[in-house]
Amino acid sequence: MIILSFGSNLPSKWGNRAETLNFAVNLLKDLSISVISCSTFYFSPPMGLRHGKNIKTYKTTTNNASIQNDFNLPNQHYINIALCVRSQKPASQLLYGLKQIEKMAGRKHGQRWASRPLDIDIIDYKQIALGGTRQYNQKLDTGFIPLTLPHPGLATRAFVLEPMAEIAPFWHHPKTGKTARQMLNELK
Repeated sequence: MIILSFGSNLPSKWGNRAETLNFAVNLLKDLSISVISCSTFYFSPPMGLRHGKNIKTYKTTTNNASIQNDFNLPNQHYINIALCVRSQKPASQLLYGLKQIEKMAGRKHGQRWASRPLDIDIIDYKQIALGGTRQYNQKLDTGFIPLTLPHPGLATRAFVLEPMAEIAPFWHHPKTGKTARQMLNELK
């Protein structure tokens, strides 16, 4: 099982934030990635606007992108989803393909936690634990893409843990053994 996290807090050429997420999910099949399950939408403020440990996320009951014109969220708020997917690609090639989807959506890499039309992270890749140094990364044509698995910020991000607990309730962190729900409860 592979777990991905998608987030958007800017419109893209594909539409508003919700439409951008739905379009990006549909592009996964072009990369030979099969979607097993997808969470409902969760809303949260951007990282730079979060204060303290108890960050509220809000869940919707649908992923219908046309609802209330992008859910009438404050402009800077993120819409987040988690997906369980299947792929035969090595983790580094999967990451490269996901970063290409971000680029197609108009993402410009630069300032940390800046607003973006699309952010895609590999949260877990088949229960493999990898360090963040270059020795753990496979070289691609474009050079090295840093990859730490599971995602190093996972335990502190309610906006990832909430949708992840919805779609993968039995998942356990390969190093700590904790479920997404247990990590989420530790944030409260």
